This record gives sequence, structure tokens and C-alpha cells, in this order.
Amino acid sequence: MQLLTAAPRQDLTEDQVRAVLTADSLTVSAGCELLDSEDDVIADISGDLLGGSVKRECLADVHGACTLQLTRELAWGRDRVRPYMVLQTNLPGLAVSARFNLGVFVLTTPRRLLEDNPVWEVQGYDKMHLLQVQVGDSYSVPAGTGYLAAVRVAIAAAGGGDAVLLDSAAADKVLAAAMTWPLDAGTPTTWLRIVNDLLAAVGYRALWADQDGFFRSDPYRPPTERPLEWRFDVDDSRTTIIVEERTLTADTWGVPNWWRFLRRSTESTPSEGAGQYTVTNQTEGPTSVNALGRRVPKVVWLDAADQAALRSQGDAIVAADRRVTATIELRTGPFPLAGHFDIAAYADRLAPDLSRMQARSWDLSLDGADMRWTWEVVA
Repeated sequence: MQLLTAAPRQDLTEDQVRAVLTADSLTVSAGCELLDSEDDVIADISGDLLGGSVKRECLADVHGACTLQLTRELAWGRDRVRPYMVLQTNLPGLAVSARFNLGVFVLTTPRRLLEDNPVWEVQGYDKMHLLQVQVGDSYSVPAGTGYLAAVRVAIAAAGGGDAVLLDSAAADKVLAAAMTWPLDAGTPTTWLRIVNDLLAAVGYRALWADQDGFFRSDPYRPPTERPLEWRFDVDDSRTTIIVEERTLTADTWGVPNWWRFLRRSTESTPSEGAGQYTVTNQTEGPTSVNALGRRVPKVVWLDAADQAALRSQGDAIVAADRRVTATIELRTGPFPLAGHFDIAAYADRLAPDLSRMQARSWDLSLDGADMRWTWEVVA
């Protein structure tokens, strides 16, 4: 999730932001800024915004998307916009106004309503869209190049600019051998594939773009180990924003319970701890070895800088395979603090076994209507 007091809320306290997000009585408004190719503000065009929505699919290649209704024609395909939401409450002792940026989007060709006062309904995609283009040639990163430096070069080459925030944990790791992506008609190479291959090799999460348009990545950690960012308590009438109807779905078909990961670049025969990493789910949940009475194996070869990166990539695959086992769909009041793969505590007397969730997708209407979520149950 966004940090509670990140800009433009730096003048508020964390308690004030929490209070406005859970207030019983709210005024919700929305706005939109027009940006240039460097994400600098050209103008606030909120007066031309009639409505719309912003949504996020965390498992997609391009995570963020928006639909906007505008009374102003823009340079479609070039101009960028940053929609935002403002939550305001004037309750006694709680007069707070908080703005939440919702991402930077590149707009596609719109659908225009042919009326005396024209309205353009336009789709937009976050800046990951810029990296989805094909390279159009073979691409190679030479041995000795820093992995994170190579990521920055690839993002810039794709037209993504230099708004890149990468955790520094792998800043000193360099390629032991060149990585090459050949020109192949069967497997087209995009800039996003190159970037994510480089990040995966050092055990980082796949790239994503935040609410202000910065590209981000950091070392992968299983959802059970990442810090909680919010607590949703269905039964707490004072703070809950969850709408009553919610649905829990379980699916155990074909989920592995034994994984073996092997490092491609190892010169000797891999062994456990040296080019090989094995995970067994012996007891946890309905897909465990004990629950099924049998082993369901999966073997994967990976490009990894070292054993730690192999382990990190393997853990990410295990988490992805296991996340299909249970999801919960619910609605809340407007919650524009939402981000990418958010981690939240969950308390619900009707589902007492659930305690921790990871957001898979969300859909936020700019008019303040109920927000739709899909969460993965991780504990």
C-alpha cells in the first residue's frame, strides 16, 4: 500500500489518514493532472473530468488501468494523466482532507460521444505499458555489468525514463556471464521481459509502477513474511469499511506440493544447496503431501546469479502456485491507499481460519462507490 503520510499527505499524521479512511461520513471527490513525458505536471484538468475508475490486476504484465470520461481532447497515445482521489471529513474533532494519487497512465485512442458537448471515454494503462513493446533485435547484457544498472538501461531504452526506485540490496551483484535474448519469431522479446529476467536473476520481485509513476522492485519475500500494511476487521463496527457480502473460493486442483529448482548456469552437477533448491509442503493446507496422500512434483530450471537468488525465485514460484488455493472477494468503502500486492490482516467470525491476505486485484470508482477486491488467502 501507499505509505500513510507519503506526498501529498506529508502534512497529515498517520492517525489522521487512518481516521479519514475509516470515517462513517465522507465527502469523496476526484481530480486529474495532465503530465508531460517526464511526468511533470502541465495542468490540473479536474474541471474536464466527468468520472471514471482505476483498477489494478497484480498478476498481469501491465498492472494498472483506468477508464476516464473527459470533456477535453488530449494528445492520445502521448499525453499522460494522473488521476487522484480526495477524502474529506468534517466530523467534530476530525476535520481532515487527504489526497491520494492513483497512478500515471498513458491514454489510448478514445471513444467519442457525438454530441454538441463532446465527451471522450478513454482507456489508460500504467507505465508498465511502455515496456511491453518488442525490442525488435537481439539484446545482450555483457558479463561484469551490474544487474540493477542493466535494469535501468533497459527501462530507459524502452522510453520509461529515469523514475526508477530499486532496492539497493543487489547493487553490487554483476553478471558472471552474458545474458542474451535472441531475436526469435516464436518468443518475441519485450523490454519488460528483459527487465524482469534481470530482476529475477538476483531474487527481486517483478517490476511494477507506483501511484506517482515510479518503477519499483525489491527482493522477493513470501507474503507470510512481509509486514502487514492494514487490518480489516469485519466485526469491528467502529473501523470496518467492509460491505457485508463476501465470497470465499477454494481450488486445489493440480497444485504442486513438491518443488525442485535448478540453476542453469552452474558448471557442475547441481546438488542441494549448490545449484539446487527443494521445497516440500508436507503438512500445510489441503494440497499438502499429508492431505493428498501423495506427492505432486514440479521441476523448474532457472537463471540465477547465485544460490540465494535461486532460493528467492523458487520461493516466489511456490507462493504463486499455492496462491490459487483460496481467494476471497469482497467490497469496501473507497480505499485509495491501495497499492501493489498489498498485505493485510483479516478478521471475520464467519471465516475464523483466515488471518492474512494478499491483494490480487482491486477496482476503485472515482465517484466513491464501493470498491471491489480479490484477495489471496496466505495464512
